[in-house]
Amino acid sequence: MSGSKIDFFISYTSTDKKWAEWVAWILDARGFSVTLQAWDFPPGSNFVVEMQRAATEASRTIAILSQEYLKSKYAMAEWAAALANDPKGSKRSLVLVRVGECEAPGLLKALVHIDLVGLDKDEARERLLEGISGKRVKPAEEPQFPGKQRTQTKTPPPFPGIASSASAIKAPSRYMPKIRRSPTDLEKRRFIQTCFDTLVRHFKEALAELSAQDAAIEGEIKEINATKYVAEIFVNGEKRAHCKFWLGDRMGGDGIAYSETDFGWDDNSFNEMLSLVQDELALKPLMGDFGGRAGEGLNLEHLTPEEAAEFLWRRFTSRVG
Repeated sequence: MSGSKIDFFISYTSTDKKWAEWVAWILDARGFSVTLQAWDFPPGSNFVVEMQRAATEASRTIAILSQEYLKSKYAMAEWAAALANDPKGSKRSLVLVRVGECEAPGLLKALVHIDLVGLDKDEARERLLEGISGKRVKPAEEPQFPGKQRTQTKTPPPFPGIASSASAIKAPSRYMPKIRRSPTDLEKRRFIQTCFDTLVRHFKEALAELSAQDAAIEGEIKEINATKYVAEIFVNGEKRAHCKFWLGDRMGGDGIAYSETDFGWDDNSFNEMLSLVQDELALKPLMGDFGGRAGEGLNLEHLTPEEAAEFLWRRFTSRVG
C-alpha cells in the first residue's frame, strides 16, 4: 500500500505498548490501515524519521494517553503535530484514548477522549470503535429519571372504551431484528491487505524464531514485489520447504494464493487460496485441511488475519519435522 494514505498512526510510549498493539489490532481487523512503531519500523531505520513519516502520512493520530505518555517529549511532538494540522478539531485528526489514570493538561484538556480505564475487553472494544466512528451514542432505552420519585401515584381515570380482561396476559415485547450490514468493497480490500501484511510479518518472525532455536535450520523470506513473497527453509544446508504466496489470483477474485510447486513469475497454479467469507471480514481456505494438522484448533470457515497466517505457516512447515 505504498503511497496510499494511512488511516491511523498510533502514538504511545513503551510502557503502554500492549495497549497500543491491542488498539492497532482492533482497528486492523476492522479494515483500517494502521502504522505502529512495534510493527512497522524496521531494524536499522531512523526512529525520528520514521515517526515524522508516519505522522505526516496518517489521516489521524491516536494518542494512547497515560501519565507516562504525558511526560514523554517524543509523544508531545507527535500529538502536537496532529493538533497543529487541526487546531479546531473539526477533522478529529487527534484522538485521545485514555488507558491509565491521568488528566490531560493544557491544549489536550479541550479534546473529548475515549476512556477505556476500568472496562473489560468487550466493553473497551465497543467504546473504542464507537469513539473512532464519531457517531452519536444514544442509549437504546430511556435513561432512569434522575429526579425525585413519587411514593404514591394517583389512580388514572377509568378507560372509557372497551375494557380489557383483568386476566389478560401482557403481550411479550416484539422482536426487532437488526439489519446486518455487509462490508463495503473498500473495507474488503483493506481487510485483504491487512491479512497479507499479517502473513508476511508472521512468516518473518516465525522463520527468525525457528532459526534461533536450532542452529541446523536456516530460514529465508524474499520479496519478489510488494504483493508477492517466496519463503524457504534449509536443514543442514538442504532445502526442506519452499513456498510462494501472493495477493490476488488469476480468477479475478480477492484473496491470498499459496503454492508449494509454482515458483515462477506467472502464478499459473496454487495449492491453496484464502478467500473472503461471504459478507464478512474473515477468511476461509478453498482447499481445506485435507486431514492434515494445519487446521487444528482453528475454525477454517472463519479465520482472522493471524489465524490465516498460522494456518499457512503450519502447512509450509509440515515437511520440516
